[in-house]
Amino acid sequence: MWGKKEQALFWILAYIPVFLIGSYRYFFEKSMVEIKISRFTFPPSIVNVFIMVCILVFTWFLYRKVPNIIFKKLEKKIKMENKGENFVVQKFDRLNLNDYTFFLLTLILPLITVDYTSTVSLFICFSVVIFIIILLINIEYIIACPIFFISKYKIWKVNLSKPSNAPLKIDKEVFVITKINDFFNREFRAVKLLRNVYFLIEKPNKL
Repeated sequence: MWGKKEQALFWILAYIPVFLIGSYRYFFEKSMVEIKISRFTFPPSIVNVFIMVCILVFTWFLYRKVPNIIFKKLEKKIKMENKGENFVVQKFDRLNLNDYTFFLLTLILPLITVDYTSTVSLFICFSVVIFIIILLINIEYIIACPIFFISKYKIWKVNLSKPSNAPLKIDKEVFVITKINDFFNREFRAVKLLRNVYFLIEKPNKL
């Protein structure tokens, strides 16, 4: 089961664009000069755009790669240590964009409204973002993390039931993190991460 550390990793990663762009604009943007490469001269505005694009590409790379590393390790642990329970999925649905609205607002607004040349504004912005991260961790709202919107591991809202041969029937509506997108006529192995969030893989043959 996840604790605050694992959630903090995902949320800090989610807000990386704010921290990187804010820090860059505060420390370097004011002192930018035009750059000459061969016969070409690039004004500070072009250099700034290039840096911003590099930060966004780097963020996209982190959003794609970090979940793969974390969940591949977890998937291997489930298979090797026989963790979790067997389930079948009765019905499933993707989250919609409305579930990401709060995060998108708290990500986009600081990037377009804050004056990062001001030390006070920078401090207030970062303090508010850190407060939001702490709040999201405490309410265990990992399902709204946009990393799952970009990575190959997605959040699904599903109904998990015990297989037909199980002695005890359980039917519960939960959220699952998985790279699977076809739940029909298959059995799965799931481990609980948070209060209502599970990590789900296809049932290994040996289980």
